[in-house]
Amino acid sequence: MKAVFSFIIAVLTALSGFGGEIGFAGVEELFTDVLSMFVQRDEFIGGIDDGDIEAIDETTGYVKNTVMIIFNEDAGFFSKLDVLKASGGVTVGSIPDLGICVVRTAPTDLDGLTALCDKLNSHSAVAVATVTPARKIEAQYTPDDPFTDYDWYEEYWNESSPYGNNWWLEAIDARGAWGYDSLYENIDIGVVDGGFDISHDELDGKIVFPSSKEASRNRPNSHGTHVAGIIAAEGNNGTGISGICQDSTLICVDWTPSDGQLWIPDLAVLIGFVEVVKAGAKVINFSVGISSSISEKSEKFPSIVNNFDAMLYSYAMGSLLSKGYEFLVVQSAGNGNDGGYAVNASQNGLFCSFKEGRVFLPFAGVTKQDLLDRVIIVGSAANNGNRYMQSSSSNVGDTVDICAPGVMVYSCTTENDYTTKSGTSMAAPVVTGVASLVWSVDPSLTAPEVKKIVCENTVDTVEASEEKHFTDIGYRSYPMVNAKLAVEAAIMQMGNAYAVEFSGYADEEVVFTNASGDEFVFETDISGNLSCVLPEGEYTVESRDTEAEITVDKDTAVNLI
Repeated sequence: MKAVFSFIIAVLTALSGFGGEIGFAGVEELFTDVLSMFVQRDEFIGGIDDGDIEAIDETTGYVKNTVMIIFNEDAGFFSKLDVLKASGGVTVGSIPDLGICVVRTAPTDLDGLTALCDKLNSHSAVAVATVTPARKIEAQYTPDDPFTDYDWYEEYWNESSPYGNNWWLEAIDARGAWGYDSLYENIDIGVVDGGFDISHDELDGKIVFPSSKEASRNRPNSHGTHVAGIIAAEGNNGTGISGICQDSTLICVDWTPSDGQLWIPDLAVLIGFVEVVKAGAKVINFSVGISSSISEKSEKFPSIVNNFDAMLYSYAMGSLLSKGYEFLVVQSAGNGNDGGYAVNASQNGLFCSFKEGRVFLPFAGVTKQDLLDRVIIVGSAANNGNRYMQSSSSNVGDTVDICAPGVMVYSCTTENDYTTKSGTSMAAPVVTGVASLVWSVDPSLTAPEVKKIVCENTVDTVEASEEKHFTDIGYRSYPMVNAKLAVEAAIMQMGNAYAVEFSGYADEEVVFTNASGDEFVFETDISGNLSCVLPEGEYTVESRDTEAEITVDKDTAVNLI
């Protein structure tokens, strides 16, 4: 590879002498194309194993003899070339969309790499040069055995008292949100997780990959399959479960390291993020994090760990936003430290590490608030009968925005099967599904508007856990996500929609059909009541053997008893 790259540099250097003929922009484009062709993810990420990692402590390390260079957005071709030559190494990986190059240096230790980074950081073309970090990033769940195999889909629904395999759907009133199915447009959702069972009956035809290379990297995994099922499992197919946002396509990337490998370069997850956004994903789910690598007796990492994640992921977000991409990130808050004791969610890495004063944005027109408004951090809620409580291991603090069911969540697993899992990994895709429903109602919404709708239209509160190991990490209560209320808020925000209050028989299906034949299907509660929001128009209302015609041009009450 070094010989190939040296040849490429020689060719490009020669071509630069003809800049007047082919134009500097052409040389720059050629430079980027060549890097993309010869220096791709699998040549660097796929070639890294544990032997390439030098540990700093039990959980934090770096790739030996390697530095990562992030170029300034306006850096020209020749300036980039000067930096690469000054590094004295060979480029072994790149993310052209982010202006990132990974350079393999001569053998040296951490002090030597730091000195080289200091030298490169003095160059005007460099935004930042740093060692290439590696961590024990983990999927964030605690596996449990299935606890029932009865057919709950048609028989066991009670939103007033969630229970059973579908309690997590009852708790967020998913069924109420599904009543608006005729308004949903198909939406692309990104999932960066463990591998996915694309042959599962519930996910067949729903999962795609941003490239053939990513498709070949996918190795079916229970965690990724479970997360995918929560978001988008096929409904009304007479088997298994129903995902929250069924009118969707999942754009998936398997970030996991090779079998038996403990360490993973941070760039593996970052590249997955960039790829799914570029492929069109609007909401991206990250059920991953690093807090469980904190030792049992500690509540935080060294500040350098969080500062680096904040720099790297804020840079990536800012770069994509500056190029016109619009998206919303949903990440799990994390499941405590190595002992399962909750810590502040800011210790969970990736997007959780964002703080007002801890983001890196060398992009004109992109502000810190633009980033903060496009990230939702999700805690895990348990069903304690008459109230919702945060899981004892669910991370806390002001970084967390909202909670969702995350205990005994029943979803898909490999080999066309189903299982329950617990953890913030299960809570995050619940919010991803709800956010995707909201955006599919009104694709003209911005990501900050979607976040605001999801986080502010709730009814239940998730109380702080009564088990508190560390005392000053920011325990507090959070709202429980509510699919129906969020979707209705999106419908109302579009205009020309009104509230409808219906009274009839208990636990009965009610169908509102408009003049275009679109159906809105709901079910009354145990008192025979239901509330919904309908676009302006003429409707036929049917319940049991009773039918009525109504006009919705204002808030309307309907009684069919």
